[in-house]
Amino acid sequence: MPNSPPPSNQPKVSVLMITYNHEKYIAEAIESVLMQKVDFPYELIVGEDCSTDGTREIVREYSRKYPEIIRAHLRERNIGARENSRQVFFASQGNYLALLEGDDYWTSPRKLQIQADLLDAHPETSICGHPCIWHYEDGSQPDAVVPELPRGFYGIENLLRGDRLSTCSVMFRRVVEDIAPECYRHLAMGDLPLFVELARRGNICLFKETMGVYRIHAGGCWSGMAVLRRERECQALYKALYDRLDVKYQPLLRKRLFECSFNLGLESFATDQPGLTRKCLRECLKFSGAFEFIPQKLWLAFKGYCWWAFVVWRRLRQVWRRPARSHT
Repeated sequence: MPNSPPPSNQPKVSVLMITYNHEKYIAEAIESVLMQKVDFPYELIVGEDCSTDGTREIVREYSRKYPEIIRAHLRERNIGARENSRQVFFASQGNYLALLEGDDYWTSPRKLQIQADLLDAHPETSICGHPCIWHYEDGSQPDAVVPELPRGFYGIENLLRGDRLSTCSVMFRRVVEDIAPECYRHLAMGDLPLFVELARRGNICLFKETMGVYRIHAGGCWSGMAVLRRERECQALYKALYDRLDVKYQPLLRKRLFECSFNLGLESFATDQPGLTRKCLRECLKFSGAFEFIPQKLWLAFKGYCWWAFVVWRRLRQVWRRPARSHT
């Protein structure tokens, strides 16, 4: 199917939406864009990545019904989230860009207007966001509001410390040439590198109002990933940032790299890979001073080099818990 025709008016804001196998969620996501009350033209660019469920048909129907707003790009083959995001970015026309993946949704009809007004009034700001409800679809955890920071203006340091901006919360200026620069394309995580690049070009504004819901479910690109792989991807991310950013950020990034290596070491031990645990220990030593994080390094050393002690302990516990045989 050819793409839907572009809107008649030049949009001020482009909403970028990628979707794959979001049949349960995509209609709510699109409706939350259509409900926006704004005093400027905007567009919704949907990159449908050759889903195997009913997502494609839902997107096609919405693009037919709202051709003045929605432009659907229906992929003939699956190209992956990263490339799908890039193509949607290059297809957009707005000066301001907002992100909304097909399994998330907005809760405020004034979201786009509020954020566009802020960017209009503060040319020194390159990206703005707001708290979102993190909703666990399986009910494993209660809903949480992220981030828990006061309203205000922030810098790149906050991102590097781990203060999260939900992807569905942000609007940013069109100041980057590519939503996924070449130096970051080997990473699984695309949002934080983008936010960092934007924060290099201006400050970050955080609103107080919660205006969106970020769904966490097994089908999510990040939340559905195995824990060990997630830790590896986090480590790769901070290594890329360490090589990319100014040296003044290196102390903070070294701390983050230590945390990533430590967490990866614990997870590798939990999956019976003591060799990888020892490798993570060596990385922890590289990213910390001699007198920093001593308890964590000792614990990782014990797990990496004395792994057999845990095996013996587990076997002894099994013996102790084994019920005694009755004698007749």
